[in-house]
Amino acid sequence: MNKSLEPVLKCFGNEFYNSIGSISSDINEIRIRSDRPVVVYINNDAYVVNNSKAEKLENACGNTAYLTVASGELKNAFSRLCEYSIYKHQSDINNGFITVCGGHRIGICGSAVRKDNSIKSVVDITSLNIRIAKEYLGCSDELLKRVDFTEGVLICGVPSTGKTTLLRDLSRSLSTKRCKKTVVVDERSEITSTFNGQSIFDVGFCDVYNGYPKSIAIIQAIRTMSPEYILCDELTGEDADSVVYSLNYGVKLIATVHGDTLSNSLKNPSIIKLLKTRAFGKIVFLKNKSFGTIDKIYSMEDITLD
Repeated sequence: MNKSLEPVLKCFGNEFYNSIGSISSDINEIRIRSDRPVVVYINNDAYVVNNSKAEKLENACGNTAYLTVASGELKNAFSRLCEYSIYKHQSDINNGFITVCGGHRIGICGSAVRKDNSIKSVVDITSLNIRIAKEYLGCSDELLKRVDFTEGVLICGVPSTGKTTLLRDLSRSLSTKRCKKTVVVDERSEITSTFNGQSIFDVGFCDVYNGYPKSIAIIQAIRTMSPEYILCDELTGEDADSVVYSLNYGVKLIATVHGDTLSNSLKNPSIIKLLKTRAFGKIVFLKNKSFGTIDKIYSMEDITLD
């Protein structure tokens, strides 16, 4: 079992801990829905758990007693995951997730409490998705061989294709192997998996802005840290002004966005806005269902924007 995952599993009780802990260490996600069978994902295949054994979801039998978490225990477990301080995590909860010890990110579904068209809190939690943080040292080696990184690079992929993991390893390699001044903007504590101020994973000799909005951190980094590279996760069109700012100061931006193919991405107004900044010389697409593997690399000079 992933040792960093043990405290998370124990929040759900001994039966849960023993059952999940006895399964493959290659689990990517654990989906917990109130009073429904727990579903684990191993190499993109879904399994339910029966007597500490994983059984493919497609073969599940309705009359079998699969591992479940009752609604009351789900509420108690969530409180434990928050270290009994919901207030401490309120901002992240309102954005649909929390980051826990080990750097694991937990997605949240429940009932939103709204005020003035914004979410003020989330109550009656009904689903949790534990996305297990992992480190694959050297997973960026192929990309470093195929792209010279003399310009900005935009990395595209659907969820769970390894965008963040690749970005994490790039930060380590650029700052150590290539001795570049590198800044990581980690708005959601996923790249470094920072918990209580400590980075769980190896990001090399990087300066880390943890929890900062990307638009603020990019500008602050350029003004105060003299970076050669800035790495950040999940850019949107709202970050375009900061992207332009980095370009004007000669800083190379390496970032990720959600996208499956070039043709579909060029229909996304948010991605188009980012590409029109001309801050990215290369666009890299990752393969679906093939974690961290490069599918296609495009040069911006070969792409026509409307």
